[in-house]
Amino acid sequence: MIKLPLRTKSSDGFTLVEVLVIAPIMILTIIVLMSFLFNQYGQLTQEGAQLRLTTDAQLITLTMQDDVFFASAFANELNSNLVDPYAPSGGWTYTTTPPTIIISAPAMTANHRDPDRQPVYINTEGCDPDVISQNGVLDNNIIYFAEGTNLYRRIVSAPSTMATCGVSFLKQTCPATNATDTCPEDTLLTDKLSEFSVQYYDYDNTEVTIPEQAQRVKVSVTLKDRAFAEDVYGSSTITLKKLN
Repeated sequence: MIKLPLRTKSSDGFTLVEVLVIAPIMILTIIVLMSFLFNQYGQLTQEGAQLRLTTDAQLITLTMQDDVFFASAFANELNSNLVDPYAPSGGWTYTTTPPTIIISAPAMTANHRDPDRQPVYINTEGCDPDVISQNGVLDNNIIYFAEGTNLYRRIVSAPSTMATCGVSFLKQTCPATNATDTCPEDTLLTDKLSEFSVQYYDYDNTEVTIPEQAQRVKVSVTLKDRAFAEDVYGSSTITLKKLN
């Protein structure tokens, strides 16, 4: 009868020398793999944040679209017959840093895209149908302004002391700390503003420095956030022309 050789203990598993050789290689491989995955995750996080910021910046510039399209003028300051008790010291003006956009737009009883909308008149001649058009049209002011990293949209409409024919669809807005049922808070467009720039152009597409001389406006918005310990940015630029 033939006897097979017995396996010795030394032939089972890995030897100590093999473990000492393989273990560092495995650890190094794991470290390299984890570092790669970590960097990939960081890159994807930053790209996602940048995409969100770019989308938000585009939405901000598109928000201005209707306000500019239906504007009667770009203004240097608040309309003389309008009152904003929460205006900055010195009043509203376009010469701020970053700039403030002041838009004059005819007040309407409904949204500009509503076919049943009617203009709101300043009542000086009466509101009867045969004389109502002899009144002056009320212009609202729509103001885009920055405070630190916040960008806001404010509406300034007829004061309570002004008699009007019709009621403006756009209501006066106020700072959040002063908001009431009759004066809702300003629209916060973003709290991540990095840069806000405005350029004005006339009929000939020549840049002008006075808003009242402009027919179109070019607005650039840059937003900033932190992602994976790095600053990320998203931007949007749009040029809009008023139709009136």
